[in-house]
Amino acid sequence: MDSSASSKKHSEKENPYSQNVDEVLRSFKTDPEKGLSDDEAEKRLDTYGRNQLKKQEQKSLLEILIDQINNPIVYLLTAAAVLAFVFGDIPEGIAIVVVLILNTMIGFWMEFQARKSMNALQEMDKVMAHVFRGGEDKEIDAELLVPGDILELEAGALVPADARLIEASELSVDESPLTGESVPVSKEIDPLEVETQVADQKNMVFKGTAVTNGHGKAVIVTTGMDTQIGNISEMVSKAEKEQIPLNRKLETLTKKLIWVTASLATAFFLVGWMTGKELYQLVQTAIAWTIAAIPEGLPIVASIALAKGMLRLADHNVIVKQLAAVETLGETTVIFTDKTGTLTENRLTLQMVEFDNMKGEVKWEKEKNRADIVASELAENRLKKNDKRLKRFFEIAVLCNDAELNHAENGENGEGDPLDISLLEFGKTFDSDRFNELREMERIHEEPFDSEDMVMGTVYEIDGKIMLLCKGAAESIAPRCSNTFSDGSLSEFTDEDKEKWNHRNQELSEDGLRVIAFAFRELEQKPAEDTDVEKELMQDLTFLCLSGFIDPPREEVKESVATCQKAGIKVEMVTGDHPGTARNIAREVNVADEESDKAIHGSELREDVDEHDRKEVVNTQIFARVDPEQKLKIIEYYQQNGDIVAMTGDGVNDAPALKKADIGIAMGERGTQVAQEVSDMVLKNDAFSSIVQAVREGRIIFGNIRKFIIYQLSYHLSEILIIAGVSFSVFALPLLPLQLLFLNLLSDVFPALALGIGQGNPKIMEQDPKDPEEPIINRNNWIMIALYGLILTLFISGAYFFALFYWHLSEEVCNNVAFFSLAFAQLWHVFDMREANEPIFNNQVTQNSYVWVAVVFCVSVIIASYFIPQTYDVLSYQQMDLSTWILIGITSVLPMITIQSLKEITKNSRFEF
Repeated sequence: MDSSASSKKHSEKENPYSQNVDEVLRSFKTDPEKGLSDDEAEKRLDTYGRNQLKKQEQKSLLEILIDQINNPIVYLLTAAAVLAFVFGDIPEGIAIVVVLILNTMIGFWMEFQARKSMNALQEMDKVMAHVFRGGEDKEIDAELLVPGDILELEAGALVPADARLIEASELSVDESPLTGESVPVSKEIDPLEVETQVADQKNMVFKGTAVTNGHGKAVIVTTGMDTQIGNISEMVSKAEKEQIPLNRKLETLTKKLIWVTASLATAFFLVGWMTGKELYQLVQTAIAWTIAAIPEGLPIVASIALAKGMLRLADHNVIVKQLAAVETLGETTVIFTDKTGTLTENRLTLQMVEFDNMKGEVKWEKEKNRADIVASELAENRLKKNDKRLKRFFEIAVLCNDAELNHAENGENGEGDPLDISLLEFGKTFDSDRFNELREMERIHEEPFDSEDMVMGTVYEIDGKIMLLCKGAAESIAPRCSNTFSDGSLSEFTDEDKEKWNHRNQELSEDGLRVIAFAFRELEQKPAEDTDVEKELMQDLTFLCLSGFIDPPREEVKESVATCQKAGIKVEMVTGDHPGTARNIAREVNVADEESDKAIHGSELREDVDEHDRKEVVNTQIFARVDPEQKLKIIEYYQQNGDIVAMTGDGVNDAPALKKADIGIAMGERGTQVAQEVSDMVLKNDAFSSIVQAVREGRIIFGNIRKFIIYQLSYHLSEILIIAGVSFSVFALPLLPLQLLFLNLLSDVFPALALGIGQGNPKIMEQDPKDPEEPIINRNNWIMIALYGLILTLFISGAYFFALFYWHLSEEVCNNVAFFSLAFAQLWHVFDMREANEPIFNNQVTQNSYVWVAVVFCVSVIIASYFIPQTYDVLSYQQMDLSTWILIGITSVLPMITIQSLKEITKNSRFEF
């Protein structure tokens, strides 16, 4: 289909919400009773295309494979392997190729598994829709819907396209996936102003939202990518993703290593060539330097360390789609969290009831399946169930109610308006016996809730009296009342009383509560069947109380937020909900307090902000009534401020921000497919606490990666210095390329890997996040690496020169002295990776069982290689007497003793060795 044609067609029918019903129907040339004919629907399907969103392209298996290979270290090692094959060192070339294949396989396998997990998570059933076609009510595949189709909506249905309502009866729609609004929106059919925002377009229903109550008819106005969800999906594709910090830092480190290697190899080659040395020896030394300078195991160990963290997180219900994303969480300085369903339970709950001269707070005890009302001014005294006011409130809550609970055992979940379900849940848990009695009563008459009158009334016979029970919006109930029920007796409901309660209603609404009023009237006789309850009976009511409802915070969130704050991570709420609701929940979970609960409205976020406004934004904890484009602006402000941003979300409205953030975290249980596809991580249990666990794991992984890089680079530096010192002084090669490759395959993989999968510092979440701009190896780390490398070089080179000049051993035997001394010294060096403030014998390294297994394994392999004829010849081993082995043993231990001693001496100084 021509997209320009589609845009033109839709532009002709802009703003259907601002037109009346007849205008909309004429515009789309459709009949509200018959709908479109099958032929006309087929033509429009050809014009507009299928009602579906563009799917995010997944990486192909080939692309995943290329990502693993696209690494400067891989390029350098490939060049070394080619040189080895060219000059006939077949074993050397094969060994390097094996290293490359292992690294590629590990990275490929883990990302492939992550993709499989996401595919399993995104399996969705086909959506069907009820439409009128040719005068018949048909159920068709939602992908075949076209503009002009007449859509029938019932409670429980998923809205399959954007549509303008033409009929609505008690219709409420959950629009949280699109707007973030936690409370279902009551719908109407009257036209609205042209400037009306999407969240306030009450005569429209939108693709991806769900009908919670009532029924209605609507004419479809846009489908597929032209819907609101489609517009957001398009925004997602345009949002630019920042490069993962770990990738940037490893890339920077790799480039430095390549320059060092190339410079040294070139210098040696030129000096040797000018002095007439043999070309093969020069090339072999250059290859040795390449192998010595480049930690071959770095990509392998980094991948496995990240994969291990990925598997740990899987145990905590976190799916990680890219390995490096785990580490980025460890650098996170701010978490933007949606409110609905992430910080809250995504369900309305009765929180308070306020009578005349007495306020009651509802206390829920889930473990005991019980609810009580506590009088605020009575020092936690629970109101008695026979209190006249509370008894009447209970009756109205249960009987003036059209919802049904699904589970009789615990009252959880139900069908109908979420507010009504909440009242039934309260009634069931507050007094189950009385609840069951009331639910068995026969309803005499009723006035269903109407979105225009905003009231509902039912008539029952209770204790021999005919009672009219009413609830609704306070501004609709109060004018109908002439009495008030205070302390069990009736008194006049004056104009001052009405003003007082209307003011109180406004205060509670501004605090984020959804407020309704309760009233009643005793009738003299049963009303006739044809009585208009609203017009004839709902007058001279007795005002009873106001009640407040809220989507309650998850129980574990407060503790998780406190952990983040202790760890120096800012937690910010970004929601499509109203500022009052956002502030209330923010205070409940300690995201903000009364002094810092200012909420910035989305409309206040402008393109042309100055430095002062930008600082105000990054110092604010609450952002309310925010649309998808404004979420992108907020993230940009923080990223420009130098923050590493994690963004949580579940709805389509969150998708652009999830993609833009450094780490996008989607919800797995209730998250939309669009949100999950663009995110870096998915929480299978939707728990905010899982984010905290992921941050902790990310910090541990970064610390472990830093440890094994320091470990690897320090002994690789010693290899470079040993080769340089001996080669430039006596023009001998103290360590052969194949020996180095064999040694590095052991040390680079097994001890380094053991460091990479350690449990980390148990107090790591009590530390501030490190500077996002800090390189993976900082200045102090480089000093440590240099000192460690120098100490190893002094002892190993010393052993070589001692054997060469004092014992007058052959170059071949001296080579073995250097090789075995360095081999064992590198293994003992892993114990030097403890932090300076940790004890020598009881620290993260010595408590890591993997380290001990790795050291024992590597020692066994090195010793075995000396006694196996094949490896003996390939590695150019020589026969050595006992004194030579003693020299090797002493030389290998002295570096560790020296480094551990220096750690103890400097542990209270400014520089930790």
